[in-house]
Amino acid sequence: MKQSIVTILLLGLTLSLWSQKSKVMAVMQMIDNEKYDDAKEAIELAVLNDKTSRWPRTYYAKGLLCQTAYEAGVKNKLYPDQLFVAYDSYEKALELDVRERLHTAISQKYYLLANDFRTMGEELYKKREYLESLRAFEHALLIGESDLISAKTDTNLVYNAAMAAYESHNWEKAIEYLNGLHADAHSTTASLLLSVAYLQSGDTIRSEEVIMEGVELYQYEDSLVMYLVNQLVTSGRMEPAINAMDRAIEARPENFIFYWARGLVYRRMDNYDEAIKSFLKAAELCHDRPLLYYHIGLSYYNVGIDLHESALGITENDEYREIREQYLDIFREAVKWLKKSYELDPHNEEIISKLNQLYNQLQMKGEQESLQQTIN
Repeated sequence: MKQSIVTILLLGLTLSLWSQKSKVMAVMQMIDNEKYDDAKEAIELAVLNDKTSRWPRTYYAKGLLCQTAYEAGVKNKLYPDQLFVAYDSYEKALELDVRERLHTAISQKYYLLANDFRTMGEELYKKREYLESLRAFEHALLIGESDLISAKTDTNLVYNAAMAAYESHNWEKAIEYLNGLHADAHSTTASLLLSVAYLQSGDTIRSEEVIMEGVELYQYEDSLVMYLVNQLVTSGRMEPAINAMDRAIEARPENFIFYWARGLVYRRMDNYDEAIKSFLKAAELCHDRPLLYYHIGLSYYNVGIDLHESALGITENDEYREIREQYLDIFREAVKWLKKSYELDPHNEEIISKLNQLYNQLQMKGEQESLQQTIN
């Protein structure tokens, strides 16, 4: 009699457990029929029920519901952060699935889920919601690192995460992702942004090291060289800036930009003779850049101004006249180059203003009036 009672109790428990599990299995059919609200209600009851709260399929069903509804366009209507709930649910299912019966099914879903997160990250990035974009990209990376997926690291996805971290000013994560890209020689942009990220985080030494590594790695690519020189000049290190430009010119002597940049550094050092030499070489390599001729003219103008100011302290007439003729000749040389610049860019206000000053200084009334007519 007692044995019969025990058998009845065991049977009752088994039927009760099967009844609860069947409700979870019914969720699959609800998902197929797009009855997402009903499926949510059923799965939440299963999560709370003692008999199914530790059953792996309960969480697999919840993850499947969230992912399927999301992909069907029912986004964040069942749960806030619905796609993240899908991921957390699958992970919970894997944790409980000690016999690995669901691993194959979840691995198939993970390939799609990684793409879902990637697409979400791209959409959020376009909306400039960078923090949420980073979160989505990082989940796509997490799935890619799962043992269930045999996939190589997607460097483009890492770059997306790096950009989202950079734009959200999360310098720690930006450095983490960009460091890997820099080490793999992903792109000049990655190296440049890594240098900026270190600078923003307060590590000026590593920032400069990275940009120097990038300059060598990418064989003196323009943007990296110019950024390095700008950093050196900004910190008042003119000679190292000149040395960097000299190395860049030695590596790529055909690049007019390096001569132009070296001329700008020399001019900032008030070394106008060397500045003019560099600008002339740049103009020799590239004939159609009005700013090159403008900088040549401006350098001559500055030399003339220095002579003019020194002449003001001279009291002896003959000496004054000699220096006056010198600076007027230099002003005329400045006019020659500024006119070349003006011919290529007749609407540039800086060029027009400097020409007007020189015409006035040289008492070139006709040229000055002609210039005024063209701009009025």
